[in-house]
Amino acid sequence: MCDINAFAIESSKQTLLANNLKGHVFASDVYSDVEPGLDFIISNPPFHAGLDTSYSATETLLSDAPNYLTDDGQLMIVANSFLKYPPIIEKQFGHCHTVDKNRKFAIYHATK
Repeated sequence: MCDINAFAIESSKQTLLANNLKGHVFASDVYSDVEPGLDFIISNPPFHAGLDTSYSATETLLSDAPNYLTDDGQLMIVANSFLKYPPIIEKQFGHCHTVDKNRKFAIYHATK
């Protein structure tokens, strides 16, 4: 589990602890400290930086995902429904499956 925000990192650690789970939690600006070879990328990617709307981290996450996934690796994200992520995912993976969607949120999935 990784994030650039110290609060999010601590929250992830506490979530693992509260659920009696083990995991590696570390700081990384998208893929800055991540090695290729992932089976899964699962995210609720940010679309803001503070009070400003910013899609750059998510665009990097989605665009570079195939470079970090194994040959049969999977991407799954949950995002606000109004965000136009399927075309970015389709461009990188050749497809994007909408797992579920309501007025507020959507879950997207792609396999390498």
